[in-house]
Amino acid sequence: MQEAHQIRLEIPSATEYVGVVRRAVEGIARRMNFDSSEVEDLKLAVGEACTNAIKHGCPSKFHPFITVICRVDPLFLEIEIRNSLAGGEPCPSVVAPKEVREGGMGLYIMDRVMDEVDITWKDRTAKIRMVKRIKAKT
Repeated sequence: MQEAHQIRLEIPSATEYVGVVRRAVEGIARRMNFDSSEVEDLKLAVGEACTNAIKHGCPSKFHPFITVICRVDPLFLEIEIRNSLAGGEPCPSVVAPKEVREGGMGLYIMDRVMDEVDITWKDRTAKIRMVKRIKAKT
């Protein structure tokens, strides 16, 4: 792969469509020659990000879609997930969990398996940007 490409997906704001994004990212990552564990990390991170966007964004009747943009570069894969925020509340920051509990681990997991994770919000829109770099093959 010599040049950058962009793939844009828009899925309904419903958790049953998260698998569609996972499969798309898996196909992109395999084409980019990420190894199997990196592909699994990418699928895990994108699944968590999409699920968070759906659960914490506006209800589907107000904003029926989330947008996923994959920027394919010869050196990295950048994934951006956007949704509208319910009430304009900002996303929490990434912190290590102090105790194991149901839910609340998504941002921590994304931060652990990706090379970069940035969360921003502006004008009632939340954006999670994640980057996974291609490791040099030895």
